[in-house]
Amino acid sequence: MNVEIYVSRRPGYTQARRHDRVPATFPVQVVSSSSLRLADEARDVSEGGVGVATTCPLTPMSLVPVRLELPTSREPIEVLGRVMWATDSAMGLRFEQPDMRLSDSIGRLRAALDRL
Repeated sequence: MNVEIYVSRRPGYTQARRHDRVPATFPVQVVSSSSLRLADEARDVSEGGVGVATTCPLTPMSLVPVRLELPTSREPIEVLGRVMWATDSAMGLRFEQPDMRLSDSIGRLRAALDRL
């Protein structure tokens, strides 16, 4: 008697990070449902995304405009982010667009952290 076993594999995304996160605290403004959220704050950041402390996390896989006010940047940096995970008090956003200003600013954050 031959028994064949089939394993169904669903395609999915990986939560593996390509970039190490830098601990940081700065304001993050997320626009959702046509309203600007002002109470959000970054906990960590990398070239690929940001961890956000928030009282109102968004639904995972939501695509939202994000405005970052990094301490190493003269002007706020606006990027498109995707909510990858959410808890009651935090969410993780993956940046959907590369931005050289963001990479440069995070590089300066890394350098400042290394000096400490």
